[in-house]
Amino acid sequence: MSSVETAAVGGAAHLVNFMGTDTIAGIIMACEYYGAEMPGFSIPAAEHSTITSWTREQETAAYENMLDTYPQGFVAVVSDSYDIFNACRNIWGSIS
Repeated sequence: MSSVETAAVGGAAHLVNFMGTDTIAGIIMACEYYGAEMPGFSIPAAEHSTITSWTREQETAAYENMLDTYPQGFVAVVSDSYDIFNACRNIWGSIS
């Protein structure tokens, strides 16, 4: 986004159809201008830096750590830090 205002407008527009967001400006705009009580929610999410800090050799452990830390509900784990195809084909299918 290029400004807080564009983040608010785009974020509020996104919230018309979706409830997941990390754009606080969009939530504030929807509340202030449209009377929404709580228009959007976030979930725990990994970032590339939180996965790569484990190193490539420990990528599976990084994913497992996210699932162990947040055992219930939704969680987002970025999986393309190294090789998205390997993550989907081999790592995610082996995690229990």
